[in-house]
Amino acid sequence: GQYYVLDKSQGDLAKHVIFQCPTELGKGILVAPTVHGNLIVGPDAEDLDSREDKSTTKEQLEYIRETAALSIPDINYRESIRNFAGLRAQSDRGDFIIEEAKSVKGFINLAGIKSPGLTAAPAIAEEAVEILKNIGVTLVKKENFNGNRNQTHFMSLSAEDKAAKIKEDPTFGRVICRCENITEGEIIESIHRPVGSLSLDGIKRRVRPGMGRCQGGFCGPRVLEIISRELQIPLEEVMQDEDGSYILTGETKK
Repeated sequence: GQYYVLDKSQGDLAKHVIFQCPTELGKGILVAPTVHGNLIVGPDAEDLDSREDKSTTKEQLEYIRETAALSIPDINYRESIRNFAGLRAQSDRGDFIIEEAKSVKGFINLAGIKSPGLTAAPAIAEEAVEILKNIGVTLVKKENFNGNRNQTHFMSLSAEDKAAKIKEDPTFGRVICRCENITEGEIIESIHRPVGSLSLDGIKRRVRPGMGRCQGGFCGPRVLEIISRELQIPLEEVMQDEDGSYILTGETKK
């Protein structure tokens, strides 16, 4: 399914998720505000042969615009800042697959879940734990488990708390992403937290530099430098996202 993400200038066009009548392929084209103030439009639904094809097409994006106009006719697509596509985990069973794999003992399949997976995740996790118990896995409760993540959202702090944070760590006084007002301190924090962000897109998903109007055109090179410095790796080894997605290949001048 393909999507449009529009600038925050379009975010007020919808106050809640607007669904159309579903089809046999899915819930149809929706128009919805995001929690950060953007507008998201989509998805379409296509059957594809490849399990890795996340390309977008002119024809399907036009279809999304035409269909979304039935819900909100005056969306300004000149304010589009991103298009992307995702792959649905479609099961031939027509339901979630939550079970131990028949061919690999101890391997638990959590598949075919599609869009309900976000809200269903806590219940699915509990079900997976029960499956592990039933197959004889010894589970030891972690007494020091902390379910709360300590993450700084600098722009949501009060003026007094901002001043105190900058005094404690001056990197929070340097804004790297001007579109989303993300500081260097927040980026460093996301790199060094447990299961830290090690790529540009990883940091983008965690703390939002590159999520704004310019989509990293301004802050991207600076974030790359911060990753290189904090991980103590050459600039050429910093990746955009997946393994092999290197951004730089080498120096052009020496």
